[in-house]
Amino acid sequence: MKELINCFNNQPIVKLKRTNYVVNPLLDHEPETTFQLVDDAIRELSKLIDFSKINKIVCEEDRGGFIGAILAYKNKKSLAMVKWNPSKLNGQHGIDFRNAYAEGKMYLHGIRKGDKVTLVEDLVDSGNTIIKMIELLREKDIDIVDVICIAEKVDCEGAKTIEEATGIKIKSILKFTAQGEKSKVLEIKGKKYEK
Repeated sequence: MKELINCFNNQPIVKLKRTNYVVNPLLDHEPETTFQLVDDAIRELSKLIDFSKINKIVCEEDRGGFIGAILAYKNKKSLAMVKWNPSKLNGQHGIDFRNAYAEGKMYLHGIRKGDKVTLVEDLVDSGNTIIKMIELLREKDIDIVDVICIAEKVDCEGAKTIEEATGIKIKSILKFTAQGEKSKVLEIKGKKYEK
């Protein structure tokens, strides 16, 4: 867990569009993303999921897509993906979105009626991406068992926005702030973090 904490604690902050962005090795691969860091992330995310209640992991292809893919593989679950690029496949379903860093359209792939899923996201910032993914899944009558993420940036209150908009309370491994010159982890698994 140490690698995962270090990934979001005392990391450089850059201004990106309308928000402070934390540069870190897990999501930006700068510096490199080590095996131990990925292993920490997958192990801790797996603790948040009751795999007996789901048949599929759903994630977004952007920065954290590889995390959802590894999580599905390691736990022998199918993978569905929300992508930013249309494939022009029959039945492709899309929705407009806007988050703290980008805007456009997202498309849902790999979902079937009756699926029971856990939605996995790397980071909660404004919460808008997750809200739109939830809307996409609900439009297809998919049972969303849980929404989990590695880290929650508390500055934008994205988790609160998600819960107010969808009724779903997200589960996160850690919470951090991106105020000042460096990030600071505030909470790990619901407990105050002090270093």
